[in-house]
Amino acid sequence: MTDLSTSPANHAVAADPGAHNNRALAVGAAGFAWCSLALGLSTVGAISAAGSSIILAGTLFYGGIVQLVAGFFALATGAGFAAAFLCSYGAFWLGYTMIEVYLAPKIVTSVLSSPASAGLSKAAPAAQAGHTVASALGVFLIAWLVVTLLYSVVSTRTNVLTATAFALLDLTIILLIVAYLGASPEGVAQSGALHAAGYVEIVLGLVAFYIVLAELFNDVAQRDVLPLFPLATRKAHANAL
Repeated sequence: MTDLSTSPANHAVAADPGAHNNRALAVGAAGFAWCSLALGLSTVGAISAAGSSIILAGTLFYGGIVQLVAGFFALATGAGFAAAFLCSYGAFWLGYTMIEVYLAPKIVTSVLSSPASAGLSKAAPAAQAGHTVASALGVFLIAWLVVTLLYSVVSTRTNVLTATAFALLDLTIILLIVAYLGASPEGVAQSGALHAAGYVEIVLGLVAFYIVLAELFNDVAQRDVLPLFPLATRKAHANAL
Protein backbone atom coordinates (compact mmCIF):
# COMPACT_ATOMS: atom_id res chain seq x y z
CA MET A 1 0.00 0.00 0.00
CA THR A 2 1.29 3.44 -0.89
CA ASP A 3 2.02 5.70 2.06
CA LEU A 4 0.20 8.88 1.07
CA SER A 5 1.77 10.84 3.88
CA THR A 6 5.21 10.45 2.29
CA SER A 7 4.20 10.94 -1.34
CA PRO A 8 5.93 13.79 -3.21
CA ALA A 9 2.55 15.34 -4.05
CA ASN A 10 1.58 15.52 -0.39
CA HIS A 11 4.92 17.08 0.52
CA ALA A 12 4.39 19.67 -2.20
CA VAL A 13 0.98 20.57 -0.82
CA ALA A 14 2.26 20.66 2.75
CA ALA A 15 5.10 22.91 1.70
CA ASP A 16 2.76 25.36 0.02
CA PRO A 17 1.06 27.44 2.73
CA GLY A 18 -0.78 29.39 0.04
CA ALA A 19 -2.80 26.29 -0.83
CA HIS A 20 -3.98 25.94 2.77
CA ASN A 21 -4.74 29.67 2.90
CA ASN A 22 -6.94 29.41 -0.20
CA ARG A 23 -8.87 26.45 1.24
CA ALA A 24 -9.64 28.26 4.48
CA LEU A 25 -10.59 31.35 2.46
CA ALA A 26 -12.93 29.34 0.22
CA VAL A 27 -14.69 27.69 3.16
CA GLY A 28 -15.24 30.96 5.00
CA ALA A 29 -16.08 33.01 1.91
CA ALA A 30 -18.73 30.46 0.94
CA GLY A 31 -20.51 31.15 4.22
CA PHE A 32 -20.32 34.88 3.62
CA ALA A 33 -21.55 34.49 0.05
CA TRP A 34 -24.53 32.38 1.15
CA CYS A 35 -25.58 34.87 3.81
CA SER A 36 -25.21 37.82 1.45
CA LEU A 37 -27.30 36.19 -1.27
CA ALA A 38 -29.98 34.91 1.11
CA LEU A 39 -30.30 38.20 2.99
CA GLY A 40 -30.30 40.16 -0.27
CA LEU A 41 -33.16 38.06 -1.62
CA SER A 42 -35.03 38.56 1.63
CA THR A 43 -34.47 42.33 1.56
CA VAL A 44 -35.87 42.76 -1.96
CA GLY A 45 -38.95 40.77 -1.02
CA ALA A 46 -38.24 37.43 -2.66
CA ILE A 47 -38.98 35.83 0.72
CA SER A 48 -41.89 36.84 2.93
CA ALA A 49 -41.17 38.56 6.24
CA ALA A 50 -42.35 35.48 8.13
CA GLY A 51 -40.30 33.09 6.01
CA SER A 52 -37.14 35.20 6.23
CA SER A 53 -36.51 34.03 9.78
CA ILE A 54 -35.33 30.70 8.37
CA ILE A 55 -32.24 32.51 7.06
CA LEU A 56 -31.07 32.95 10.65
CA ALA A 57 -30.10 29.28 10.76
CA GLY A 58 -27.62 29.97 7.97
CA THR A 59 -26.34 33.24 9.44
CA LEU A 60 -25.68 31.47 12.74
CA PHE A 61 -24.00 28.29 11.52
CA TYR A 62 -22.66 28.97 8.01
CA GLY A 63 -21.98 32.68 8.03
CA GLY A 64 -21.11 32.81 11.72
CA ILE A 65 -19.56 29.67 13.17
CA VAL A 66 -18.12 28.14 9.97
CA GLN A 67 -16.64 31.44 8.81
CA LEU A 68 -15.16 32.12 12.25
CA VAL A 69 -13.54 28.68 12.38
CA ALA A 70 -12.19 29.18 8.85
CA GLY A 71 -10.67 32.43 10.04
CA PHE A 72 -8.87 30.62 12.85
CA PHE A 73 -7.44 28.12 10.35
CA ALA A 74 -6.30 30.99 8.12
CA LEU A 75 -4.67 32.62 11.13
CA ALA A 76 -2.81 29.39 11.91
CA THR A 77 -1.27 29.43 8.43
CA GLY A 78 -0.18 33.04 8.75
CA ALA A 79 -2.73 34.45 6.31
CA GLY A 80 -3.28 37.74 8.11
CA PHE A 81 -5.76 39.43 5.77
CA ALA A 82 -7.92 36.34 5.19
CA ALA A 83 -7.92 35.58 8.92
CA ALA A 84 -8.87 39.14 9.80
CA PHE A 85 -11.87 39.48 7.54
CA LEU A 86 -13.10 35.89 8.01
CA CYS A 87 -13.05 36.23 11.80
CA SER A 88 -14.54 39.73 11.64
CA TYR A 89 -17.47 38.85 9.41
CA GLY A 90 -17.98 35.53 11.17
CA ALA A 91 -18.48 37.63 14.31
CA PHE A 92 -20.70 40.02 12.33
CA TRP A 93 -23.09 37.26 11.28
CA LEU A 94 -23.18 35.86 14.81
CA GLY A 95 -23.99 39.36 16.06
CA TYR A 96 -26.63 39.84 13.38
CA THR A 97 -28.31 36.61 14.43
CA MET A 98 -28.27 37.68 18.08
CA ILE A 99 -29.80 41.05 17.18
CA GLU A 100 -32.63 39.43 15.23
CA VAL A 101 -33.36 36.67 17.75
CA TYR A 102 -32.75 38.39 21.07
CA LEU A 103 -31.67 42.05 21.14
CA ALA A 104 -34.23 43.67 18.82
CA PRO A 105 -37.19 41.95 20.53
CA LYS A 106 -35.68 42.91 23.90
CA ILE A 107 -35.48 46.59 22.87
CA VAL A 108 -39.10 46.50 21.74
CA THR A 109 -40.21 44.90 25.00
CA SER A 110 -38.21 47.41 27.02
CA VAL A 111 -39.78 50.39 25.26
CA LEU A 112 -43.30 49.00 25.48
CA SER A 113 -42.97 48.23 29.19
CA SER A 114 -41.30 51.51 30.19
CA PRO A 115 -43.20 53.87 32.53
CA ALA A 116 -43.15 56.52 29.78
CA SER A 117 -45.44 54.31 27.70
CA ALA A 118 -48.05 54.04 30.43
CA GLY A 119 -51.38 55.52 29.46
CA LEU A 120 -50.46 55.83 25.79
CA SER A 121 -52.18 54.01 22.99
CA LYS A 122 -50.42 50.87 21.81
CA ALA A 123 -49.53 52.44 18.48
CA ALA A 124 -47.30 55.20 19.93
CA PRO A 125 -44.96 52.97 22.00
CA ALA A 126 -44.81 50.44 19.15
CA ALA A 127 -43.74 53.18 16.74
CA GLN A 128 -41.12 54.43 19.21
CA ALA A 129 -39.80 50.89 19.67
CA GLY A 130 -39.51 50.38 15.91
CA HIS A 131 -37.69 53.69 15.46
CA THR A 132 -35.32 52.87 18.33
CA VAL A 133 -34.40 49.54 16.75
CA ALA A 134 -33.88 51.13 13.32
CA SER A 135 -31.65 53.88 14.75
CA ALA A 136 -29.62 51.35 16.73
CA LEU A 137 -29.09 49.25 13.60
CA GLY A 138 -27.88 52.34 11.74
CA VAL A 139 -25.27 53.09 14.41
CA PHE A 140 -24.25 49.42 14.52
CA LEU A 141 -23.65 49.47 10.76
CA ILE A 142 -21.66 52.71 10.90
CA ALA A 143 -19.10 50.95 13.10
CA TRP A 144 -18.99 48.04 10.67
CA LEU A 145 -18.54 50.41 7.75
CA VAL A 146 -15.30 51.66 9.33
CA VAL A 147 -14.04 48.07 9.62
CA THR A 148 -15.06 47.27 6.06
CA LEU A 149 -13.41 50.38 4.64
CA LEU A 150 -10.12 49.34 6.25
CA TYR A 151 -10.35 45.91 4.64
CA SER A 152 -11.34 47.51 1.33
CA VAL A 153 -8.07 49.45 1.25
CA VAL A 154 -6.08 46.27 1.88
CA SER A 155 -8.10 44.36 -0.75
CA THR A 156 -6.64 46.60 -3.47
CA ARG A 157 -3.43 44.58 -3.05
CA THR A 158 -5.13 41.22 -3.65
CA ASN A 159 -7.18 40.80 -6.83
CA VAL A 160 -9.93 42.51 -8.81
CA LEU A 161 -12.70 40.18 -7.63
CA THR A 162 -11.88 40.55 -3.94
CA ALA A 163 -11.58 44.34 -4.26
CA THR A 164 -14.92 44.39 -6.12
CA ALA A 165 -16.57 42.32 -3.37
CA PHE A 166 -15.42 44.74 -0.70
CA ALA A 167 -16.55 47.75 -2.76
CA LEU A 168 -20.00 46.14 -3.07
CA LEU A 169 -20.02 45.43 0.66
CA ASP A 170 -19.16 49.08 1.38
CA LEU A 171 -22.04 50.21 -0.84
CA THR A 172 -24.45 47.73 0.77
CA ILE A 173 -23.65 48.96 4.27
CA ILE A 174 -23.91 52.63 3.24
CA LEU A 175 -27.34 52.04 1.71
CA LEU A 176 -28.49 50.17 4.82
CA ILE A 177 -27.28 53.01 7.05
CA VAL A 178 -29.27 55.48 4.93
CA ALA A 179 -32.31 53.21 5.12
CA TYR A 180 -32.22 52.73 8.89
CA LEU A 181 -31.15 56.20 10.01
CA GLY A 182 -33.72 57.66 7.62
CA ALA A 183 -36.50 55.48 9.00
CA SER A 184 -39.95 56.94 9.52
CA PRO A 185 -41.18 57.84 13.03
CA GLU A 186 -42.81 54.40 13.06
CA GLY A 187 -39.43 52.74 12.48
CA VAL A 188 -40.05 51.78 8.85
CA ALA A 189 -36.77 51.87 6.92
CA GLN A 190 -36.57 53.91 3.72
CA SER A 191 -37.78 51.43 1.14
CA GLY A 192 -35.74 52.83 -1.76
CA ALA A 193 -32.38 52.60 0.01
CA LEU A 194 -33.32 49.28 1.62
CA HIS A 195 -34.26 47.61 -1.67
CA ALA A 196 -31.19 49.05 -3.39
CA ALA A 197 -29.07 47.53 -0.62
CA GLY A 198 -30.77 44.18 -1.21
CA TYR A 199 -29.99 44.17 -4.93
CA VAL A 200 -26.37 45.20 -4.34
CA GLU A 201 -26.09 42.44 -1.74
CA ILE A 202 -27.33 39.87 -4.25
CA VAL A 203 -24.58 40.92 -6.66
CA LEU A 204 -22.10 40.79 -3.76
CA GLY A 205 -23.16 37.22 -2.99
CA LEU A 206 -22.69 36.17 -6.62
CA VAL A 207 -19.23 37.78 -6.80
CA ALA A 208 -18.26 36.06 -3.55
CA PHE A 209 -19.50 32.71 -4.89
CA TYR A 210 -17.33 33.18 -7.97
CA ILE A 211 -14.30 33.77 -5.72
CA VAL A 212 -15.10 30.54 -3.88
CA LEU A 213 -15.49 28.64 -7.16
CA ALA A 214 -12.24 30.03 -8.54
CA GLU A 215 -10.25 29.26 -5.39
CA LEU A 216 -11.54 25.67 -5.19
CA PHE A 217 -11.41 24.91 -8.93
CA ASN A 218 -7.91 26.33 -9.32
CA ASP A 219 -6.78 24.39 -6.27
CA VAL A 220 -8.12 21.10 -7.64
CA ALA A 221 -6.78 21.80 -11.15
CA GLN A 222 -3.45 22.96 -9.65
CA ARG A 223 -3.37 25.84 -12.10
CA ASP A 224 -5.20 29.12 -12.68
CA VAL A 225 -8.24 28.17 -14.76
CA LEU A 226 -10.75 30.69 -13.43
CA PRO A 227 -9.06 34.11 -13.21
CA LEU A 228 -9.23 36.43 -10.21
CA PHE A 229 -7.05 39.06 -11.90
CA PRO A 230 -4.32 39.75 -9.30
CA LEU A 231 -3.60 43.37 -8.47
CA ALA A 232 -0.19 42.62 -6.94
CA THR A 233 2.66 40.22 -7.69
CA ARG A 234 1.93 36.55 -7.08
CA LYS A 235 4.22 36.49 -4.03
CA ALA A 236 2.57 39.57 -2.50
CA HIS A 237 -0.88 38.15 -3.25
CA ALA A 238 -0.05 34.86 -1.53
CA ASN A 239 1.29 36.68 1.52
CA ALA A 240 -1.83 38.88 1.73
CA LEU A 241 -4.16 35.88 1.68
